[in-house]
Amino acid sequence: MADSDGRFSYASAAERRDILAEFVIGQGYCTILELSQRFGVSEMTIRRDVARLVSEGRLRGFHGGVGSLSPVDVSGVDYGDRDQKMGEAKRAIAARASQMVTPGAVIGIDAGTTAAQFASTLSPDLRVQVITHSLPAINILSGNPSAETTALGGVLQQESLSFSGPATLAALSNLHIETLFLAASGLNERGAYCGNSFDAITKRALIDVADRVVLLADSSKFSTSAMVRTCEWDAIDCLIVDSGLRPDDERMLAQFEIEIEIVTVDASSATTPLPSRSLSLTETSR
Repeated sequence: MADSDGRFSYASAAERRDILAEFVIGQGYCTILELSQRFGVSEMTIRRDVARLVSEGRLRGFHGGVGSLSPVDVSGVDYGDRDQKMGEAKRAIAARASQMVTPGAVIGIDAGTTAAQFASTLSPDLRVQVITHSLPAINILSGNPSAETTALGGVLQQESLSFSGPATLAALSNLHIETLFLAASGLNERGAYCGNSFDAITKRALIDVADRVVLLADSSKFSTSAMVRTCEWDAIDCLIVDSGLRPDDERMLAQFEIEIEIVTVDASSATTPLPSRSLSLTETSR
């Protein structure tokens, strides 16, 4: 999250709550701890302001946090349903991402269907170290004897088949990732979004301990709405996407300093990507 602008500590109680509500609505969901750190005040102060905002119906309270979401929104979309969409594009994106992994690298694999596809493409010759909270990725990597896998434990979330919670965050705080392969449920000009609060918190923690973030997202994500913001575009170093990217999306991405790899998917093959092309800022500005 971005640093505080300093208004919070000097604002009146009413102004403070307005600032807090605006920020939470922009993110979709935040923990009490995140808000305390973001605004440089005690958790007690945040809890008091959150309780007032919830009682006024401006925000919704959840265990350990607060959001602008309905209970239905928080549950996210079932993993099995997401796994069936854009299958060829996901496989092509995963194949391109695996080409970026160097022997002996320390990588993080996010929870998500494309990220799980990526785990399946890792060559045994790479002998990588993998850090992940994704149950599908863990199962896939159990069949790769050369991948040293650190499985982040916690509470298993059925919607995303991933682990989350205090144990997951505590384990991550002592780790270092060279390249994180991040997933997203939705993308727009404000950044990357996911479908629920527990995913967002874990994704943010992964980003915090990574040197480089590579976002794996098929082109449908630019027309998919997801409620909880994971991060802004400045947290992402590279985007790998399929050739279904729309001109409007390319123009939007041109505003940000992001390396973009566009993978052309061969419609006649479910597994073989055609050569990718890099998308430059000048190209998107045509």
